[in-house]
Amino acid sequence: MKPRFPIVCSALFFALHITAARAEAPKDSAPLLQIYVGILELDDQTTNGEGESQGTVDIDFSSLPSGGLEAEYTFAKGWLHWGLNPGASVSWKTDDTRLSGSSTNGSGGTVVLEADSSLFLAEIHLGGYVRGRVSDRITTYAAAGPMVMYGSHDVNNESSTSSPPQPTPADTAVFEETDSSDINVGYYVRAGIDFSIRQDQHIGFGIRYMSTELDFNKTIGKLDIKGPLYVLTFSTQL
Repeated sequence: MKPRFPIVCSALFFALHITAARAEAPKDSAPLLQIYVGILELDDQTTNGEGESQGTVDIDFSSLPSGGLEAEYTFAKGWLHWGLNPGASVSWKTDDTRLSGSSTNGSGGTVVLEADSSLFLAEIHLGGYVRGRVSDRITTYAAAGPMVMYGSHDVNNESSTSSPPQPTPADTAVFEETDSSDINVGYYVRAGIDFSIRQDQHIGFGIRYMSTELDFNKTIGKLDIKGPLYVLTFSTQL
């Protein structure tokens, strides 16, 4: 994982907040801050192996714990509020993202791969939102826009067998590298419902969807990073 990336993310996220705060907005509309935790369910998929692996690798993504922040800066206020929605999130799974697959080695045999791996994802986004009041204590919202995502993939506890069996260690080599990272643009969509618990504070639940492609070219190749994120939320007016 590139150590500078979290610092870059924080700086960009802070810049988004400063930009939004300086934009024209009703004077009585303080920004809304939402904190959420949830589970990201990425689509399982098959990719082409990289390095010495010339076959396919099945990726079984377990549920990834996730957390993040959303901010809503109101530009127009009425029955529907609408405005700017900056935010950021991280998702991770350590030693429990299952890989399995097969590849052809130099002698013509088949190498069967079994491995555990770690996956880390971080993204920042900036889109637009709308929020409407259902009743005095219930509001619903939706938002969408572009995002930038960084991902890091590490292979751990790799094991493989040859068929037919080969005595040389070279015949069991599948990955030339055990870690890879990438950064790319994509999009996000979010929607949910909030319930008022006290003045300017809400709890709720929602669903987010993210989509991009990351190329872990030193390990397992290109992956479509997409799937729903189910979240529980706490929101407060700043």
